Amino acid sequence: MRYWFLLVAVAFSTALAAQATPGLDIVTVVHEPNATDVGPYIANVTVPNPFYDPLQPNGQPPTLNVYGNGKGIHDELDSISEEFYALGGTTTHELAVVLNTTGAPITVDSTTIQLAGERPKFDVPQAPEQSSPDGSAGPPPGMNRIYPYDPVSVTIPDGAAVALFLIITKWRDSLDTSPREYIWTFSFNDTGGTAFTVEGDLLVPRVGGKSGSGGCATGNDDYPHGLWVLAGGIAAIVTRRKLLKKA
Repeated sequence: MRYWFLLVAVAFSTALAAQATPGLDIVTVVHEPNATDVGPYIANVTVPNPFYDPLQPNGQPPTLNVYGNGKGIHDELDSISEEFYALGGTTTHELAVVLNTTGAPITVDSTTIQLAGERPKFDVPQAPEQSSPDGSAGPPPGMNRIYPYDPVSVTIPDGAAVALFLIITKWRDSLDTSPREYIWTFSFNDTGGTAFTVEGDLLVPRVGGKSGSGGCATGNDDYPHGLWVLAGGIAAIVTRRKLLKKA
């Protein structure tokens, strides 16, 4: 069984999107985060390693961390940005940070977080991947798995940005890198049963350029907007960010 077969299928809807809750925004996405970024719960969740063979281990561990290798993204893209990435032939691991300016704190029921839909950011009828960058190709198309920051509940104070969930996606081998832009819609309930919706941008970026893909220098830029992230009750700001490589 291959690693991405563990992912749960989500049907992408091209119907009219649910209206996002005013005051809720996905403002920061940490790409290929490390154990500190994802917090103690996600950091300790593992899945079987599809490449492990007990008869010929070849140095392979029997299990893998669900958050990936924790080394950041290895191409010409920022490790921390304001949008999710769709990368062809890649399993992406991305931590979503949600800002709450609704005027009241929200305690999210972690079991209700789901990817509710996807739509193009711009209506381009002639675009071949207009509704979803994953299309209908496989294996497996539209596969995602979400891990909440905490398995029970996550509180987002009013005026604060909090790491809410990690989403893992296995993208098909070939994506149109024009680039294209989409919007992911996520839904969840608070612990009282009130429904909320939050949206985040999804980018199919052009990578490689004339110089080809490769490692990037690490900078000390803060999160976009200089937001503080509350994680496990401790205020911390992530300063690890990749710098776009100049072609």
